[in-house]
Amino acid sequence: MKIGITGTIASGKTTVGILLKRMGMPVFNCDQYARMVLENNHPAFAEIINAFGTDILDEAGEIDRKKLASVIFSDEAKRKQLNDITHPYIRTGMLKFFDNVKDRKLIFAEVPLLFEAGWQDLFDEIWLITCRKETAVQRMMEMRDYSLQEAESRYAVQMQNAPDAAQADIVIYNDGDLHDLNSEINRIIRTYRERIRNES
Repeated sequence: MKIGITGTIASGKTTVGILLKRMGMPVFNCDQYARMVLENNHPAFAEIINAFGTDILDEAGEIDRKKLASVIFSDEAKRKQLNDITHPYIRTGMLKFFDNVKDRKLIFAEVPLLFEAGWQDLFDEIWLITCRKETAVQRMMEMRDYSLQEAESRYAVQMQNAPDAAQADIVIYNDGDLHDLNSEINRIIRTYRERIRNES
C-alpha cells in the first residue's frame, strides 16, 4: 500500500516521515530529493538557470535556495515554472524508490504539493497533516528563524493552495507535542497492520 503524506505549511509533515522511518517504514522525501535536483551536477540545473538567470547562484556557482525562494515566493508564475522543471525529475525518483521497496506492505512518500502536482493516483491512500495558524506561525519563527511578519506572510501565501481535508483519507491535527504526534502515528499504523492481516 502506497501512502502519500501531504499537508499545510509547518504542520509537521517531515516529522511524521521521521517517526515512520524510526518505525522501520520506507519513506521517500520529495523536499530532500528536490535539493538534489538543484545541485549543479543534475540535468535540471541548466534548465533552472536558463529560466531564472545566474542571479540565483551563490559565490560557488551553486543555486542559492534562499535567493530562488525569494523569486518564486513573490511570483506565482515563476513558482509554477520551477515546479514544471523539477516535478518530472522528483516523480521519476519517487517511482524508482517505490520499485526498490515494492516488497514492503506499507510505503510512504512525503509530498508537500501532492494535490497541486496531480499525483493522487500514484497513491492508495493520502494522509493530510495540518495545524492551527498560530501553531504554524510559531513553528516557522522558532524553527526557520522567520520574523512574525515573514511567518504570517508565508502562511497566507501557502494557504492559498492548501489541500482540502476532504481530499484525504486520514487527517492528522498536529497542534500538540512530539509525544502526542508519535502516539497518533503509532495508533494509525496499528490500524493499517490490522487491516493488512485481515486482508491476507
